[in-house]
Amino acid sequence: MIRRLHRRFRRSDERGALLIIAIIIITVVALVTGALLTHSETSLRATVTLRDVARAAYAADGAAQVAINDLRTGYNVGSGEPNPWYYTNAVGTGCFGYDGTGGATTPKDTLILDNLIPKQSGETQSVMSAAVQCTPEDATGEQGSAVPINNANKPGNAILTLGTGGEDGFAFKTNGSGAAFRVRGGVWSNSNIFRDNNGTLESTESIRAVTGCTPANAMVAPIVNCNASAAPDPNYPSDLDIAGTGIPALQTPPLSCPNGGTVTLSPGYYDDVNKLNALTDTNQDCFIHLQPGTYYFDFHSSSDPLYDFDITGNAGSEWRIGGRKTLVAGTLTSDTSVPGRCVNPIDDVNANGVQLIFGGDSRMVINANGQASAVEICGSYHASRPPIAIYGQKTGTAVPTTLSGGTALTTSGTPTVTPAGTDNTFTGATAAALQDPGNGVATWFRPSGGNPNVSRTITMNGFAPGTALPKGTVVTGAQLIVRHKAAQNNAGTASTITMTPTTPGSTALGAITLQRPGSLTTQTINLATDSSTTAQYASLQKQIHDNGYSGANFDFTASIARNLGNTATAELDAVRLELTYYVPQLRGQTTAAIPGNTVATVGGAPVIQALGNSTTLYIQGTSYVPLAKIDLSLNNIDESVFRFGVIARSLVVFETGSFSYPGAVIELPDNSPGFGFERTIVQLEVYLCPGVASGCTTSNGELTLEARVELHDDGGTPGPPHREVTVLSWSHKR
Repeated sequence: MIRRLHRRFRRSDERGALLIIAIIIITVVALVTGALLTHSETSLRATVTLRDVARAAYAADGAAQVAINDLRTGYNVGSGEPNPWYYTNAVGTGCFGYDGTGGATTPKDTLILDNLIPKQSGETQSVMSAAVQCTPEDATGEQGSAVPINNANKPGNAILTLGTGGEDGFAFKTNGSGAAFRVRGGVWSNSNIFRDNNGTLESTESIRAVTGCTPANAMVAPIVNCNASAAPDPNYPSDLDIAGTGIPALQTPPLSCPNGGTVTLSPGYYDDVNKLNALTDTNQDCFIHLQPGTYYFDFHSSSDPLYDFDITGNAGSEWRIGGRKTLVAGTLTSDTSVPGRCVNPIDDVNANGVQLIFGGDSRMVINANGQASAVEICGSYHASRPPIAIYGQKTGTAVPTTLSGGTALTTSGTPTVTPAGTDNTFTGATAAALQDPGNGVATWFRPSGGNPNVSRTITMNGFAPGTALPKGTVVTGAQLIVRHKAAQNNAGTASTITMTPTTPGSTALGAITLQRPGSLTTQTINLATDSSTTAQYASLQKQIHDNGYSGANFDFTASIARNLGNTATAELDAVRLELTYYVPQLRGQTTAAIPGNTVATVGGAPVIQALGNSTTLYIQGTSYVPLAKIDLSLNNIDESVFRFGVIARSLVVFETGSFSYPGAVIELPDNSPGFGFERTIVQLEVYLCPGVASGCTTSNGELTLEARVELHDDGGTPGPPHREVTVLSWSHKR
């Protein structure tokens, strides 16, 4: 029994072991099978994910490539671009065009690519759409420069008005209620900013005014402060200040500008506005070129102490550029149309331009009077100061010089006596004797008999100032002092004296008849007030102004008439010339310099004014007129009017009904290492919208790719085949 039980128990133990083994096998098989199934599912999901990633990468790359090709070919999505059109980073335009109709401008900087990769029938992947955002880099393209630009050689603001009241600091009007007056750079008024009638003021940087903006909601800029503190005057020196050479030489313009002809003006000093107006204020088609250099304009109006009719003819201070004129100031280019006819300091470090300095009450008005006229003024590039093209003289007052008493002009050479004659002649005629009274007397004694009518002439030279008077000198007073004795008192022919300036180009003045004193007498002849010497004084003023003055000869002629057979004696003790004059001097635009000065007066005449719907003006450089106003009416312009900023007491700019330029009217170039306008660099951001067939935007899309692209226009000509594209960077976002 015991043995059977034992065997029974052994058989039962073997069956349990087999069961355990079976369970283990089943478990292992199940685990392996589950693992295999799980791996298969994971691989499937990975495959799907990788296909989606690749699809997104392809879509992003494709979107960026489409955008780059559009930039290369000039594709646009706007409605107001000219044809052809290519993106060059011009203000008011977008990478993909702009709307420029109706006076409004909306840049198009986003390219929408709906259904970029469509979903094909039977595909499991979703549709792909994209939006490409294009952002230009500062200081590239037309907002860049071919020359180095930094804070040292440009103003701090595109507009700075320094007036503190009594008139609008900056007043503007746009063409249409929805239009914008665009400024690239800051706007700062030390008084107010006033919108006249229409539009908004848009600045890329800031708008600041000390006494308010009207209306405030018309000011659009990243920073708007209509209760700001005042900005300082940068106090730029002029080119004449820097050179330290004083006023340049007087220039005389050509007499006229022939119809269809060309005239050239040279750098220098211009004081006769009538001569300039005879050249420029006529209705004849004429090209006027101002050669590179510094020009100082100081015209003399009737209220000016320097005005004299004998010198300048009609009084006036307004230089007028009339109809059918093209005036270009600076180094000429090969272009035949304005703008672009002179070398621009923004484009060339070798730009050798002009600086037009306006002193006193001088000013310039461009008014085509219905006949198209264009003016372009180019300044000079400097590495350490702005290229100031228009300069308003701030300081200086003309101070007269008087040579009288001990400084009066006298003879200094050896006098000569002619003719020798047979009836004796002058004796004692030496320079020392004739310089001052009491140093000796030249005497001519004629005995009785002989020819009844005899003359002797003493010719004295010298009469030179310590420093020769330059051309442009204005004589305001002249006295001739002669100490002499007549040969015969109250009888015969009176003695005369004649002055002949020795400066080249001068001629003899008319003879002045002297009195007949019976003894040595000092006779003072005021040439300016004596009615008998009006012609001589006018001639003296004109000749000294036109030719300068370095000295003169004086002929003293005595005559002895023997009517009664008596002896006679003529004597000359001294001859002296006293002068009061102004040499050319810098004169500020102030009432202290000129009584009644209008340029420096609030509400007075602007120093630069452009009128008429057929007038164009471009100033390729900085305008610095801190004491004066600029007043412009703009119409058919092709680019910015002020390319390097404007600083004035007051600025008024109106866009007329024909104004259509979409960019900045006044601009300040960005700091630039000098890439040049031929290179435009943009940043591209690609946003993908998976599963969106239309309506993809940068807001509902995911940033997937970033690229940096350079557009290079060799020679400045955009578009195929000239335009080259270089991808500077290409980065997928992960």
